[in-house]
Amino acid sequence: IAIWGGVERRYAAIKFFLYTFTGSMLTFAGVLYLAYAAYSLPANLGGVGRFTFDLDILYGLKIGTRAQWWLFLAFAAGFAVKVPVWPLHTWLPLAHTEAPTAGSVLLAGILLKLGTYGFLRFCLPLTPAASEYFAPMMIAISIASILYGGAVALGQSDIKKLIAYSSVGHMGFVTLGIFLFNLRGVEGALFQMLNHGVVTGGLFM
Repeated sequence: IAIWGGVERRYAAIKFFLYTFTGSMLTFAGVLYLAYAAYSLPANLGGVGRFTFDLDILYGLKIGTRAQWWLFLAFAAGFAVKVPVWPLHTWLPLAHTEAPTAGSVLLAGILLKLGTYGFLRFCLPLTPAASEYFAPMMIAISIASILYGGAVALGQSDIKKLIAYSSVGHMGFVTLGIFLFNLRGVEGALFQMLNHGVVTGGLFM
């Protein structure tokens, strides 16, 4: 974006970097905590006496409810920025507008899906109690993303901004499906991730 982007490419690139870097550092802190938990927890709680990032081991850790809350928030900070959900979405329209076509396709087709993939692969299995506790909040944020993204997209005259704001709404459906905790919701979320990646990438091209 910063090299081959549009007129405001540097501002768009810096904003994009700051948002995603900040969220990712919080997520990384959560990952480090899990690696330490594998080392420090006793064997009856899934500890193995060593630092590890092996997901098979991390999935087996029995982490307390309060620690799960903090872990969920740390993971969600990074994933929510990448989705992006309202109100952490403001980097997306600018990045899409200023990015070259290839950049827009990569953003829409891959980066946005990393956020929802993270919720599915890490938040739900690693912090099940916290995921259930924060589900009403995530559902409310998802509905806000759907309504806000759709409403703002209606008023756009720039096609790239229109796709960007509609993406906020579309990805809101994905997070909504994930946090409904039922088979149809997860299947719909996965199907929408595939649909969105193919269709928006095609629209940008």
